[in-house]
Amino acid sequence: MNYYIPTWWFLLCVVSSVLSIIISSYSITRQLLNYRKPQEQRLVIRIQMMVPLFSVTCLLACIYPKKSEIWIDPIREIYESFVIYTFFSLLTLILGGERKIITELSIGKAPMKHPIFLLGNVLPRVDMSDPAEFLHIKRGILQYVWFKPVYCLAMSLSHTYNWDTKLWVYLYNISATWSLYDLALFWKCLYSELQQYNPWSKFLCVKLIIFASYWQGLGIGLMCKLGIIENRPEANYGYVYQNAVMCVEMIGFALGHLIAFNWFSYSSKTIPEGARMRFKFALRDCFGFGDLKWDFKTTFFGEDYNYRHFDSAEFVMAHRNSRSRMGRLQQGLRYANGGRDRYWVQEGDAASNSSYNSSYGSTGQEEVWNDFLQGESGYIPEDPNYPVIWDVDAYKYTRDMERLRQTMRRSYET
Repeated sequence: MNYYIPTWWFLLCVVSSVLSIIISSYSITRQLLNYRKPQEQRLVIRIQMMVPLFSVTCLLACIYPKKSEIWIDPIREIYESFVIYTFFSLLTLILGGERKIITELSIGKAPMKHPIFLLGNVLPRVDMSDPAEFLHIKRGILQYVWFKPVYCLAMSLSHTYNWDTKLWVYLYNISATWSLYDLALFWKCLYSELQQYNPWSKFLCVKLIIFASYWQGLGIGLMCKLGIIENRPEANYGYVYQNAVMCVEMIGFALGHLIAFNWFSYSSKTIPEGARMRFKFALRDCFGFGDLKWDFKTTFFGEDYNYRHFDSAEFVMAHRNSRSRMGRLQQGLRYANGGRDRYWVQEGDAASNSSYNSSYGSTGQEEVWNDFLQGESGYIPEDPNYPVIWDVDAYKYTRDMERLRQTMRRSYET
């Protein structure tokens, strides 16, 4: 085998990649075996998948640099953009969902000025209690996920047919900057609410991988131009060195993910009265991507992001500078009986077109329940196809058992 880096470094990359995959696989498996919060854990696992994917692709780039640069790198880059959106979805979920953010958490807050000086003086302030403003930020983050596959395809074709790539590089920088800036806006607007969930460790685990890849690439590219790293026709050595460094760094990121996204918070000891999904159903739920299809469609069209679908009685507490006060009146909110009653003009049209979802706004369809679950037969523990199971040993950690322990301890002491 032709090594493009010293043998000791290549062996270090192999060992590092294998250890990173083992650590990440353990963490992901523990999540699947303690799958008690599907909406949250499917996002956590999708973020954790970043480490094994990077470990494999970086190692392949050290062995087959020319093929990897054209055909394997796009897979990694597309998933990297997907993780940014997944992290945004996770932050939205732990705050209680989009409806709570718009109708409760942002009500009463003054619209925020853009953090960049020139933009702050030109652009209107950010009002998260306005559904249209929230949709604008969400689209700004999600457009990077939509753009990245097109960019990767264009770059692969450009490398194959020796086309000029300057335009695509400029578009990529604009798209990435736009996405990260809107994510920073979301973070700043809701920073006080996010603090109680200690999101910094999760934020660093996600962003450090992306920034390490980006800034190390710029630094190594500069070293190639200065002649510190020699360029040879058989391979792009700057590209190989960048991936070799990331192979070693993945051990640190794997350990960081193991700590930041700890499975213990979903264990039977932490949630003793909560049933968990069986492993195969948890795996199917995590990688089903039906939620992504629905969310992408809802965000792209944006028809449900209006004041009617995000109605709230608390809007009367909105900040005096908030656009949501006048916006609701313009979209048809009216008062009756001296302000004691409120209604929407042509409310029946809106009600017939959509229904509410606690996390993401309007689902567009009524939720259908399985008649079997409402029947008298109830739960059949012998059925292996039943999606959830309760751990028998979990009773040890319930509140009743804890009270019994305290009672027995007091009786023993007296």
